[in-house]
Amino acid sequence: MRSYTNMESEVIIVSQEHLDTAVRIKRELQMASPSHRTNWNQHKLMMEKEGFTDSEASESYRQMIKAYQIATGTIESKEKQADLVADSKLNSIKEAVGDLYYTKREVQMESLKLGRLKREITLYGVIAEQVHGALLTEINEIIPNHAYQERLPIIDEGRMVVLLSDWHIGATVDNVMGNTFNYEVAQKRIDKYLSRVKKIAHDEGITEINVVCMGDMTEHVSMRKVNQAHEAEFPLAVQIVKAYELIRNFIVGLSEDFNVTYRGIGGNHDRMNGDKNDNIDGDSTIFVINFMVKEFIEKANVSRITYVEVDHINYSTSFYVGKYNMKFVHGDNEKGNKKLASHADIDNTSYNVLAMGHLHHHSVREVGQNKYEIYVGSLMGANNYGVKGKFLSNASQGIILVNSLGEIEIKRIDLQNA
Repeated sequence: MRSYTNMESEVIIVSQEHLDTAVRIKRELQMASPSHRTNWNQHKLMMEKEGFTDSEASESYRQMIKAYQIATGTIESKEKQADLVADSKLNSIKEAVGDLYYTKREVQMESLKLGRLKREITLYGVIAEQVHGALLTEINEIIPNHAYQERLPIIDEGRMVVLLSDWHIGATVDNVMGNTFNYEVAQKRIDKYLSRVKKIAHDEGITEINVVCMGDMTEHVSMRKVNQAHEAEFPLAVQIVKAYELIRNFIVGLSEDFNVTYRGIGGNHDRMNGDKNDNIDGDSTIFVINFMVKEFIEKANVSRITYVEVDHINYSTSFYVGKYNMKFVHGDNEKGNKKLASHADIDNTSYNVLAMGHLHHHSVREVGQNKYEIYVGSLMGANNYGVKGKFLSNASQGIILVNSLGEIEIKRIDLQNA
């Protein structure tokens, strides 16, 4: 048994059953919340419904529950969390989260069994609600004044393409081959990337920067057919909001010194459905992120940042950089040794560059005269999947430079030690 001092300065001793029930309700409220936080006023009401009138929405009570969780390993243990999800039949939990939520989840699960419905039912209804909640609790829309400066005049023919690939926001890596990754690490690596890009652009006298998001911005984890709450740092809705915020901050940071365009395509981890054969084309978290970026640019009226639409299913984008025609895809559908040539055949055009992510390593292959196939690294770095497949790489991203002389250069930016 444990005790806490209530708001009337009385010492309240609680039972073991009280503690176990309090922890169960706390975890369910966290998993039902897009922000992954506990509403302690709601927690108190739910405890009363379960017959416990000796709880409080006070700091002393919260610390008692936290101390009990630390002692019993129920804060960090994935196994304990899994037990809590499986044992979610408390009437108070169902009532608090709402019958509508449970109905939607049942429909989602049932739709996985019905082939026809899998192609007709999208999760956007539920996801939209969760993202809306996450926006209210997670997002920080404080924009620096430099974002509102007038567009810069074009003073040089040099151009830069900045590639954002495989950020996997929400994923965690715990000391795999010396690499650790989580949201905090991601922020530090992105800050380093921004600093390096700005320095290179200044050194090259560049005014115009094209930012291309090449997919896998969110971790999702439906790819692995496991419960997301136990395998990711945040629920999917929070992953979307945090990925958006990191991208927004990155392009706003660039706009301090440059004119910026943004385009975004989706990756396999961005798919709403983990099975690519059953996913609806375009049904991707990048659709939501792109929409948020576009809305931000339009609503904030930031003149140095321009949003550019990609194809209707968020699969690819292409544009000229100087005299070079470049195409960008995530890379999960690329096969064979003539990837650039196959895209040229399909699109009935000639490309100089095909840029891809997905494989989490950097490589440049020259396949003709001024023709290149480029793979861009991952923000995540080494992970267990890479260890098993014997393909490991430091965290990195990549940029493409076309200088005023028309020369092309592809650079790898190492971000491992940010």
